[in-house]
Amino acid sequence: MAIPMPLSAQTAALTYRFAGGSLQLVKDSVEMRITARPVPRAVMRRGVNGQWQPFSPEFRLVYPYRPKKRNTSTEKRNKEQLCFDFFEQTSKQPEPKTPSEQRKRAFEQFRFSLPKPVAHAVEPFRTHQWPYIVFLSEDTGAIDLAQSNSALAFLLAQKMNGDIDLIRSLNCSTIRQRDLLELLGLPASPNAVKIFRKISPASLTGDNWQSILRVVKQELEAPKSRINHLPKINSGVVEILLDPRASRSVTPSFLTEVAEDKSENYRSRIVHLITSTLRMQDEIHTRRHNCETFSNLARLRQVHDEISEIYRRRVRQLIEADQHEADSFRSPPFPGIAGKIEPITSAAGLVDEGEEQGNCVASYASRVRQGHTFIYRVLYPQRATLSLVRRSPLAEWEIGELESRFNTDVNEDTEDYVAAWLERHRDFV
Repeated sequence: MAIPMPLSAQTAALTYRFAGGSLQLVKDSVEMRITARPVPRAVMRRGVNGQWQPFSPEFRLVYPYRPKKRNTSTEKRNKEQLCFDFFEQTSKQPEPKTPSEQRKRAFEQFRFSLPKPVAHAVEPFRTHQWPYIVFLSEDTGAIDLAQSNSALAFLLAQKMNGDIDLIRSLNCSTIRQRDLLELLGLPASPNAVKIFRKISPASLTGDNWQSILRVVKQELEAPKSRINHLPKINSGVVEILLDPRASRSVTPSFLTEVAEDKSENYRSRIVHLITSTLRMQDEIHTRRHNCETFSNLARLRQVHDEISEIYRRRVRQLIEADQHEADSFRSPPFPGIAGKIEPITSAAGLVDEGEEQGNCVASYASRVRQGHTFIYRVLYPQRATLSLVRRSPLAEWEIGELESRFNTDVNEDTEDYVAAWLERHRDFV
């Protein structure tokens, strides 16, 4: 009988390097090469004899550059040697040793291959940067548009999807911003231009740009817009307005709170808090605890905590009455780390997690059974609850929610630790 090989031996790790002016990524038989200059070009092939085919990278290519902190004490100690070995120190950089260091070096070198204004314009956007890089490279005047209205420039790039002939023929840098809106199916109005300037770049991706366009369009057509008063528009605001019931449940002042919450730039957590609260209210069917409108985030959390307590008791009673349901969970998508990140593999475990952490994770049992969500108990670096979600069976698992007790933010160390754990396992999927 064959002995199964460990996962690390079955699947080659993803390797990164920058050579010949190209970012090169290799995993198993798949090789990708991404070149920014002189002409943007992204190609991939399967196998050493495979044909190179063009593709559009969806992953992030340009990260904010953070140089290593200088060790002032070491600099002072070596000051006398500087005149002798300056050229040797500047011409030789230590070779990256770990896969993460190699990855960081390769992406930094790709960033440096771009013109500085292009790199600065692209870096705030977290995904689908490639069409934007192509747009800014082929329409050199578009950098002014990117600097004055970055969201509009990014959405135009997604619309043109790297079509070089289209970019050159339109020459967007010569068109007024209000007229560019018509290319996106929006009215050419100064108000629409102002709204686009409020959209946070960190909240825009190649997956949600059409949803954001839909929200802007519906608000421009509404008798009384709910986004004109906002200081900015982030993912949290968009996801609330896209959900009809959540949208009806919040006031303008509530939306302002969400817009000012930096954590809502990247992940939309508050909309899940709203919808889970409303869903629990529906399932409990008690008017005494129902609240249809939330004037502020504090009120939402108060109602959520009250209804969660009642809901958890109800769920526990249901589990005790129908014990076989507790064993119907799917296997976790990724193994945990004992004592640090542990998968919750039963409905009873979700109830216990919800009671201990003061959240509504018990209501996620049906989603776990359907395979769309999986819950982990985070014990290190701090106590938290993690949900992994995927939008379709072929999509990657990603962080849905990562929160400490009572749905409060985790610290940066916990965010980084969980993200590194997830990325490490993704490389072997």
